[in-house]
Amino acid sequence: MKLDIDHEDEDAFREARGVLLDRFAEWASREIGIGDDGASELAGDVGVALDWKWSYADGRLATWHPGDVAEFLLEWCPRKLSVTQEECLSIPPALGTFFAFLDEAGLAGVGSSPSAELVDLLVALTDEFVAAMGDRSKFGMAKSLFAAAVDEGVDAGDPDQLMEWMNGFNDKPDEERFRILPDAAFSGPPRRPGLPPIPLPGDDEVVASQAVAPVLRMFEDLAGFVGAGRKLTQTGNLTLADARVLVSLLGTGEVMDETVGDRTFKTKSAGELPRLRLVFAWAKKAGIVRVVHGKVVATKRGLAIGHDPAGSFERTVDALLAVGPLQAQRDPDGWFAWPEVNRLLDQMCVHLLIAPYAAQVPVPIGDLASTAARVVLDTFEFRLADEEVEKSIVTDVVDLMDAFELAGVVRRNGTDQPAAGRRRFGGTVELTPAGVMTVRRVLGNAGYDTPAAGRFADATAAELLLGTDEDEFPAVYGEIMAWRQQRQPEQAAAEMADAVRELDDPALQNLALAVLDEIGVEVSTPHVRRLASDPAARGFALCWLVDHGQADEQDLLDPSDPNPFVDVLAHRMVTSGPDGLVSALGVAGDHGQQIAVIERLWRAPSPATDLVLAAISEVHPSKVVAKAARKALFKRRSSPAGR
Repeated sequence: MKLDIDHEDEDAFREARGVLLDRFAEWASREIGIGDDGASELAGDVGVALDWKWSYADGRLATWHPGDVAEFLLEWCPRKLSVTQEECLSIPPALGTFFAFLDEAGLAGVGSSPSAELVDLLVALTDEFVAAMGDRSKFGMAKSLFAAAVDEGVDAGDPDQLMEWMNGFNDKPDEERFRILPDAAFSGPPRRPGLPPIPLPGDDEVVASQAVAPVLRMFEDLAGFVGAGRKLTQTGNLTLADARVLVSLLGTGEVMDETVGDRTFKTKSAGELPRLRLVFAWAKKAGIVRVVHGKVVATKRGLAIGHDPAGSFERTVDALLAVGPLQAQRDPDGWFAWPEVNRLLDQMCVHLLIAPYAAQVPVPIGDLASTAARVVLDTFEFRLADEEVEKSIVTDVVDLMDAFELAGVVRRNGTDQPAAGRRRFGGTVELTPAGVMTVRRVLGNAGYDTPAAGRFADATAAELLLGTDEDEFPAVYGEIMAWRQQRQPEQAAAEMADAVRELDDPALQNLALAVLDEIGVEVSTPHVRRLASDPAARGFALCWLVDHGQADEQDLLDPSDPNPFVDVLAHRMVTSGPDGLVSALGVAGDHGQQIAVIERLWRAPSPATDLVLAAISEVHPSKVVAKAARKALFKRRSSPAGR
């Protein structure tokens, strides 16, 4: 049964909702023994939550997180749901029963929080939820009107009475209507912070990426090593003997009893090995191993992880976030420990991945460290100089990204090879295909709006550029990436070259040429050369060829046919501003030769002719050249064709 429903697919939602609630009611009647009527009431309360999940949230009907529960109970229900405080008391226990049903029926979505955790949250939020349902400052417009009508004695079940009251309300002066309705009724629902749309990787690509997450192999080896039990120390650490084996077996890259110069620093505890410390804590949180009577033993899940690595991926990432990717590596009693900073960085670690998520390109790790340092310095006061704190934050961010790399969420490229130790500084961070989907899910749970690009994936290149012309650049970039993702480079270059020929907006033509640049010079050059033989696109094509070393600058102007030179000037003006325009006009020669060209340009058929002549008249440093442009513009606008 498909339970992740697109917001536009109402038919699929209605079908899934009906089947899911029917199965839930049958289960509740059978397992809880509340009878058909009681089960129907439970299903009715859950149906409200499913309606919210599809209409207002992410459409994943069987995937729930604490953020979903809190948003539904404390924001949406008080704003939208017109029931009394007494009537709303049935909603939290109904949801708790539903979460238990999803777990037992094996329907809970991948990455969904455990039902026990969600039930604990429901219990904790119930009092606040009931209070919010009676707090009129939280009511939305419709609910505020409904409550005001009931206050004045209107029978809520009588549509005629409600309509009569509503007509009377609309006839009241504005100040009286504003007095009846709280400010919250006019503000609407809180806006989720928005991220630009991004192209999503294909399912096969994601599954392949999940399967090669390094930590899954480490978990498999760890579970196989501990087997039926390995003794732990009194402090709960692995023994030194086991740590020595696991450092090599798991490939943590750490050195025990490290020698520096003439001195050897004996490793006294497995807790001194940050990477092994992380993997061990992480494995416990992920249910790969568990501690029983002073021993660590492998679980069934841990011993079977090699059979379904992709299926374990989301659970493993969630376990990393739960254990704290930085705190799990740090000894809180160690030298230069700052546990409060570690907790803050763990809380913001996924937010640091917004930059590579939104840009869909590798981002320097130094940029991520700078962002983290600004937050830390704004949050805490230190006796150290800011520069010293920033240096330490760089190390922390490196350790965070290394943990995400173990999880298969990111790739680190171009790092410095460590002279000693295991840390690799520098380089860039980019998301893996599995990382893109996971970060999108986690950011969505954190309250971000994370749209997917692809509105124009099946459109022509011209339709793509025209359709996104009013969008902000990040959204345009995401749509272009999604469009390219559906095509081989050769096909994308051919279609984008057609767009240069079809469009008559110089800015969009230049954008198309920029996309050809991104596709690759080697692939795009033959298509641009063909454009250069088309009078309507020749000027723009010549600029691209010159800029990529495929033509000489003198080729920009053909004395026998100066008309395409208008598009050359338009291109240079769009890409390089007034200086670029003046410099390009210099290809014609001295001021006299420039004037001679301008005097012929007024007849050019290009849509950019008026714009170019007007710009020359405004920005050219030579008064005689500027005057020639004004005369040419006047002639153009005075001619029948110009009019």
